[in-house]
Amino acid sequence: MKNILYIFAIIFVSSAFAQQEMQFASSFQNPYLYNPAAGGLSNVTQIDLTTRLQWMGINGPVSVNLSGHSVVGAKNSGVLSELEGGNKFLQPRPKYSVGALKHIVGGKIISDQIGVFSRMGVYGSYAIHLPVTNDFNIGVGLGLGWGNYRINPNRVTLYDEIDDTYAMALGKSSQQSIFDATAGIVFYGKGLFFGFSTTNMFKNKAKFSSVDTKSFYARHYNITLSYGIKMGSSVLEPAIIGKFAAHAPVNFDFGARFLYKNAIWLGVYGRTSNNVVFQFGTTLVQNIYVSYAYELSVGKIRNAAGGTHEIQLGIYIGKHKQKAAKDDSKGKVEVKDSNDKPAE
Repeated sequence: MKNILYIFAIIFVSSAFAQQEMQFASSFQNPYLYNPAAGGLSNVTQIDLTTRLQWMGINGPVSVNLSGHSVVGAKNSGVLSELEGGNKFLQPRPKYSVGALKHIVGGKIISDQIGVFSRMGVYGSYAIHLPVTNDFNIGVGLGLGWGNYRINPNRVTLYDEIDDTYAMALGKSSQQSIFDATAGIVFYGKGLFFGFSTTNMFKNKAKFSSVDTKSFYARHYNITLSYGIKMGSSVLEPAIIGKFAAHAPVNFDFGARFLYKNAIWLGVYGRTSNNVVFQFGTTLVQNIYVSYAYELSVGKIRNAAGGTHEIQLGIYIGKHKQKAAKDDSKGKVEVKDSNDKPAE
């Protein structure tokens, strides 16, 4: 009976893990992390690597996301926006492109390790953005992919080292592979961004080896709203993200970041999960950017958690001005000055 209770405890924890999404602070810079419709906001190819080391003091979760997305040829959206040439330091990031039809393809590879549980996934996405007016676009996107959930036996500590019930039920191959989907919508322009997205659309049943947990991977919903307030050559951007899931507390991330010449930014955000995030980012030479976030726990685990570190490294790929002049005969997406709102 004792061993059976241990199995039930593992099932309970796996159910809780299945209802967790990676909590990147960099989603304010790259909403594509959660929303397949949020790629291609600017008319460039963007590749982004984000690594999150959570609760360093207690061997907490480790999350990695490698994503990329790009506008593809369709009518006048086939030519990528111009970027400055040379090795200019603190080069402004490309702005949102609006007022024209855009087709966007993208993909991401994710890895998440939480205690004895790990998750790997590969997703592809397609989105279409349509002009509402010359200053605003609306878009919808769909992502499809494969995920693998696994219990790492090397991280399992048993009260009874010779536990036949655990060995028979889970053993050394405790994993599950699923096919799943994500979807989202976006509305943006003139400094405004709104996004709504959902993950785990298929609500797959959680089943490890021969153990049916009677639980499901719950759908998660994310709502993002931000607005850039122009202040001379700088922008103040307040933002909020709401996170919803069935049978789980509602969480909000809220705060603001200050962007100087669209090339360097400093942000402070609060989380209703009793965390505060401090973030600094900048573009480097040409079209490479880097961002660092430190998340401080202010709740009951603040003394043991040891803080969370998150690093984001990315690159924009587009045409340089001197090369783009040769393509004047081709159509281009119109790039509007949306209150100097940066592309993500």
